[in-house]
Amino acid sequence: MFRYVFIPANDSQPIEVREGDKSGGLSDDHLSKSAKQFFFDTSDKGARSAALQNATPEQKKVLADQLREEVKAAASSSQYASQMAAMDDDALVDIMRTTQTSATCEITALTVPTAANNQRAVSMYSADDARTQNLPYNRRATELLVACGHNITSQPTPTNSLSIGAAPPGGICGDAFVGRCHDDERADIWERVDFTEEDANPRAEWCDVARQQGGGGGGGSSGGGAGAHSLSALMNQQAAINDGGAAGGADSLHAGKGDGYTWSQNDEEVELRFPVSEGTKAKYVKVNFGTTKLKVAVSGQTLLSGELGGTVDVDDSTFTIEDASSGSSGSGKELCITLGKKEGNTWPFVIR
Repeated sequence: MFRYVFIPANDSQPIEVREGDKSGGLSDDHLSKSAKQFFFDTSDKGARSAALQNATPEQKKVLADQLREEVKAAASSSQYASQMAAMDDDALVDIMRTTQTSATCEITALTVPTAANNQRAVSMYSADDARTQNLPYNRRATELLVACGHNITSQPTPTNSLSIGAAPPGGICGDAFVGRCHDDERADIWERVDFTEEDANPRAEWCDVARQQGGGGGGGSSGGGAGAHSLSALMNQQAAINDGGAAGGADSLHAGKGDGYTWSQNDEEVELRFPVSEGTKAKYVKVNFGTTKLKVAVSGQTLLSGELGGTVDVDDSTFTIEDASSGSSGSGKELCITLGKKEGNTWPFVIR
């Protein structure tokens, strides 16, 4: 048996640890089959399959003509598109039923196996029609993706070239599963190994390894497997940006709002701004800078306390009281806290 995790898109629901039989190996993988069946059961694919199966000849003709129109533009440059355009109605409807209603899912390679990560591959499974079904943004799954060094801000190439196993632009939408395997081609090993709730923490040690050169993640792959393009063209749209969260889409990894403050980050530093009263002086401010934690208090009132999304260089961190920036809702002054990063990377979240 092996363990893997289920990460609900709904933050109020806990991450679940599930178990599966690993005896099927790669050819009959329990996690892959379970994830595909889950996304099939929770989508409208079953209803669509029945509708296509029971379509009248007139309905099939309408559907087939629509598909012919869609592939007509590509027919001049694609032999496959030309062949599709010449198919009869039944054949085209069968293709639609196979491609649009089968049990499939998006598989994102969080890490590919390398020597640095002991030939451990970590994969995330999510719905391949997440955008078209308007599934909710999955903050925790996206944080894990970014913690492994993946770039979710890049857009598909002009030719819509898709990289298998790459991070979907904008992050993960809908529920997700994450599992790990020992994958060593030279030793002819492929075996499921445990991925626990502790591993689902973006501050976990394996995520730090993944970001290093040769670590197998988006920023340190050795031999590819982690790119900027989605496996499915349906994933090209960027996730909607949420207010007040750590990450609500690609853009909100770099700026956002918290409870009573705003924040921004680049590869070198994080900046947090709190509106304070006009008469606030530095002696009223107490900031406890930790390497992985931060606590901010003004006049004895705690404004913020929590775990940081990365490691801080305490000697390169400071605070100042400044005039409120343009467009802020403060009362004329702002407490500005600057955190110097020890590692030059985007944090999956700023503080929580």
